[in-house]
Amino acid sequence: MKKVIQYLKEYQKEHFNWEMYSVILLFCATCIFFNYRYDFEDGVIDSYSGEPIKWLWMFLFHGTPFFCVCLILYAFGKKRDWLTSKNYWIKFIVGFGLLSFDRSFYGFEYLLSEVPRMEYPFVIRCVNWASSLILVVIPMLLLYPLLEKDNHKNYYGLVWRKFDARPYLALLAIAAVFIGIGSFLGDIQDYYPRYRTAGGNLYLRDNPDLNESWLVLIYELCYGSNFISVELIFRGFLIFAFSRTLGGYAVLPMVATYAFLHFGKPMGETISSLFGGYVLGIISYNSRNIWGGIFIHLGVAWLMELFGWFHKL
Repeated sequence: MKKVIQYLKEYQKEHFNWEMYSVILLFCATCIFFNYRYDFEDGVIDSYSGEPIKWLWMFLFHGTPFFCVCLILYAFGKKRDWLTSKNYWIKFIVGFGLLSFDRSFYGFEYLLSEVPRMEYPFVIRCVNWASSLILVVIPMLLLYPLLEKDNHKNYYGLVWRKFDARPYLALLAIAAVFIGIGSFLGDIQDYYPRYRTAGGNLYLRDNPDLNESWLVLIYELCYGSNFISVELIFRGFLIFAFSRTLGGYAVLPMVATYAFLHFGKPMGETISSLFGGYVLGIISYNSRNIWGGIFIHLGVAWLMELFGWFHKL
């Protein structure tokens, strides 16, 4: 825990600026208000599901907050070289292109069209959660040698180097307290556990002899695998790839973009993602790996599921 606190102190000392942080926070708050007031992501962007143009919508949706916070950094004179950097723009297109492809890809619906009707909802939900390993993680690792000309080859923080889980256990214990308190909120209780809306009950109708606990286990493993790609993109790529042009300030546009990822979830979870993303980003930037973020993110996700189950007992 001392190491984590040291990371936070060092980062604040070097990068914190009241006025700049206030403007970034105001930008994020405005975007959150607009989305939840007008149901932008669910009502507008998701209406294009299954259509190729959704890729463009998702590219603009996730690329805009990153770019806007970079402009704020530029306005405050913190980092300005990125605007004319070829390296920045290539990685911007590649990174947000892959993220958008992952969030708009609908090919599995066709590939799995022969799955029995009652089993299909559960199968496609599990496949969609786990698909990021194929659509994001593998391509990003393959592209790494082309995008990063270095000798360290840490693959955006995925290389396991002296990872110590103890500081993250302490953070997870603290998070568990707040998750437990927050789980009493109505919108969170309505949203979790995610398994309830995964179609497991329909699957069991065609397979009455199957123990439902196996379905829960399969679903939660697929659900959890998605967070590996989330950490690779947000705490890995968006920090390590852009730190060449933005330095440590790369954490800040990542945080805004990470909040947008949570649009469609309960608003309290979106707001908390600003603070959680900020802390995890600083840890990733200083430790040079994303395993702490993966550890905490998986823990938080499964704790949300666990508390959701408790409230359904």
